[in-house]
Formats: sequence, C-alpha cells, structure tokens
Amino acid sequence: MTAPATFDVAVVQTNSTTGAWQANIDSAAEQVRALAASGSKIIVLPELFATGYDLDTDMDALAESVPGRTSEALSALAVETDTVLVTAIVFRLPDGGLSDSSLVVSPDGSFALGHKRFLWGGEKSVFTPGPESGLVVPTPFGTIGVVICYEAGFPEAVRDLAQRGADVIAVPSAFGHVRLHVWKLLTRSRALENGVVVAAAGLTGRSGDGPRFAGHSVIVDPQGRTIVEMDESVGAVAAVVTRRSVLDARDAVPYLKDLARLGGIDNHTENDVTQDTNERDRDVRPAIR
Repeated sequence: MTAPATFDVAVVQTNSTTGAWQANIDSAAEQVRALAASGSKIIVLPELFATGYDLDTDMDALAESVPGRTSEALSALAVETDTVLVTAIVFRLPDGGLSDSSLVVSPDGSFALGHKRFLWGGEKSVFTPGPESGLVVPTPFGTIGVVICYEAGFPEAVRDLAQRGADVIAVPSAFGHVRLHVWKLLTRSRALENGVVVAAAGLTGRSGDGPRFAGHSVIVDPQGRTIVEMDESVGAVAAVVTRRSVLDARDAVPYLKDLARLGGIDNHTENDVTQDTNERDRDVRPAIR
C-alpha cells in the first residue's frame, strides 16, 4: 500500500464494566464515531474493553471466536466510520483454551488476529501464550504493529514490528496504576528506539473488584515526545503525525538503519567472547597503568 502522508491516530480510554458487553460496546462506539467525525483514522481501544478485565471472573464465559460478537460489532463500526480499530479480546482457541488476542479491524470490515505471548501475573493461569509476540497489519492509513499491554515492555518485540514495517505501534492495555511510572517510561522509549508513533490506550478505574488501572492513554511521536496524554478520565484524544516526522526521526537517531547496515546484533560464541575480552583488556591496560 502507498504510505500515507499523515497518521491520524486516536486512543480511547474506557472504564469497562465486567460482563456488561453491550454497554461497553455502545460507550466505545460513541467515542469512535466522534473521533472519526473529527478525522481520526487509526483508533486504539483498551485491552478487553468489551468484556472488562477481571481475571477473577469466569473468563471462559466471556471468550469468543472471530467472527464473533465483538469482532462483528467492530467490523460494522469500522465500515460505518471508515476507520481502523485496534483492541484485544478474550479469544477461544481451536483446542478450547483461551488467548488474550489482538484484533485489528480494517475499514472494509476484515479482521487480523494475533495472540499475546508475554503474559503478566495471573494471566498465566487463564490464557495460553501465543507462539509469537506482535502483529503487523498493512492498512490504507499506515502499517500498524500491535503489542498488548505488558508486551510493550519488551523492546525486542516492538523492534521486530518496526523492522517488519510498522509505522504506528498500537498498545491496547489494562495497565496497573501501581506501575504508572513504567507506563510513562516504556511508551516514550519504544517510540524513540524505533522512530515510530506509539498509540497506547488503557483502561481506567476498575473492573469488578480487581486492581486500579492506570489510565493515562497516550500518543507519542517518533522522537519519544508525548503529544497528548489523558489523566484517568473516560474519553479519547487524537493527534496527527506526519510521515515526514517518522523519516526524520529515523535519520536523527538511526537505530534501525545501523542495525540493518551491520546485520543486526551478533550472537557471539564462547571463543568470540573470550577473544573480544582479551582484545578489550589489551586496549585499556596502558591507559590504567
């Protein structure tokens, strides 16, 4: 696809009620329609916004296939608003297990699905880890890479998406408030390291009796500067980032180019490491006598 001149990105922040699927969908749809009317094209919704994120509830009862009720509702909404919608859902795997799965819905109503590999805390007892982290989806409005919540803390996972062509990293999340400082740091770091736009949408408040969520949904430019950031209110924010700014950021701090030029990070053998250490020691010895 031809790369767009701008990335018109938005994040929606919700306080989702566990099990109140229709109310959660209706609330998010209202935000999406308003954002689309203002020109947003890539809209990121929080992790499990449709069902609420509460690992103490019966997650098995909330699981669905694709197509399923959430994907079909978002498909109709994406077609109606001519937008790309990104979120994560409780997905039933073919073997009957559950996955926390990323879902990207394109303006033609089609789906792309990924599966969260790096699971946080109690998620390990509920979900099956995916075979790989991250999802890359070319869309008319830019190539989108998706990591879910905790996965954004793995620089390798986001770097892989950037190297596979992602211009925008979408991060649907249910991030804990106790680690708000981590959220603020990692969203900016992943943008700077890769010269990408980061659009991170989180839950706010609580789902059921679970932990307090961080909120603070944010859009970060490709030089790691925060463009817009929410507090803990329900709502949405949007930003327009030029493709030129992405290219300029990758020129200014050429991490991706230097990795490509040098063939990536080498894996040294034990002999290589010993030889490198000896060479380094020989170089510095005269300086410390």
